[in-house]
Amino acid sequence: MPDPRVSTLAHLLCNYSLQVEKDDLVLIQGPALAQPLLIEVVKTVTELGGHPMLRPQLESVEATVLEHSTREQLETVTRLDELEVELPTKFMSIWANQNTRYLSSAPAENLAIRSAAHRDLFQRSLNRVAAGEASWVGTCYPARAGAQEAGMSLADWEEFVFTAGHLSDPDPIDFWRRQSARQSTIIDRLSTVRELRIVAEDTDLVLDVGGRTWLNADGRENFPDGEIYTSPLETATRGHIAFSFDATYLGRDVGGVRLWFEDGRVVREEAARGQEYLHRLLDQDEGARYLGEVAFGLNDEIQVATRDTLFDEKMGGTCHVALGMAFPEAGGRNTSGLHWDIVRDLRSGGEVYGDGELLARDGAFL
Repeated sequence: MPDPRVSTLAHLLCNYSLQVEKDDLVLIQGPALAQPLLIEVVKTVTELGGHPMLRPQLESVEATVLEHSTREQLETVTRLDELEVELPTKFMSIWANQNTRYLSSAPAENLAIRSAAHRDLFQRSLNRVAAGEASWVGTCYPARAGAQEAGMSLADWEEFVFTAGHLSDPDPIDFWRRQSARQSTIIDRLSTVRELRIVAEDTDLVLDVGGRTWLNADGRENFPDGEIYTSPLETATRGHIAFSFDATYLGRDVGGVRLWFEDGRVVREEAARGQEYLHRLLDQDEGARYLGEVAFGLNDEIQVATRDTLFDEKMGGTCHVALGMAFPEAGGRNTSGLHWDIVRDLRSGGEVYGDGELLARDGAFL
């Protein structure tokens, strides 16, 4: 019997997150192993009068392309690639893995080449969302690889994922509306701040967020959700930050990351594991060494690290920054083929200051 929470998730994604309407062209991308959710989403989009464009994916195919393509092939952006960014009015990405390390045999330089080649398409998709031409949501379907990464059984992982989304609540949409209101009160305070300072053990980072727009991640673009974020002024970040959890990008781990900033740019980077990969990511283009995002996690159902950024960046009592691509709708101008979120825990001794005033302590806003 299908898990009723999968149907609830599809209903919420289509009716609350994307607000699918008649004649919407909805591009749905996700792994074939997420078939139960893919079926429910297609069913719901159709019932709402939309047109589903289903794009099931196979890990083995993606790995083969990245391992065996020439540089010319990796740099090629096809007309179909362009149309699939330009034509849909709604986009849905579903994430699930049979093997989170399926790209480990692909050369790191190939990953960087393809990422750089698709930078303009990535930017165009962000611009369309910022302009209100399209909307996007990404979500997780609980699968075995995610459970293994999180150190959980599949049953416990499913419970964790669905609980983080409040899918067993009598009215999940009502919860997310209330969460949105809660996050809005914090945004109101942060919107008056120019200089933001984050202080914790081995961390003292100063960012300029004056004139930038704080955005409310309340389940409409990521699900489950629960964060507030903006894009800091590109040339003003200074200081250093040590991250609390492993940072995974395209299936590869980088652990013990520490970054030093001057005039907005990473001038020094260290990692306890994956240092060479870290260098390659930061050197892939000019924008990769600048911050595209600073954010605070506010989902109190998420209290443990899972090695899945979708959940870890929403963890209540944390902050994160993203290297690379900024958000145009927040006022960000940095462009890059990279957008990499890395999380810092503030729950034990962390402090956040706005223009010198204490705003949060131990991960909780005052």
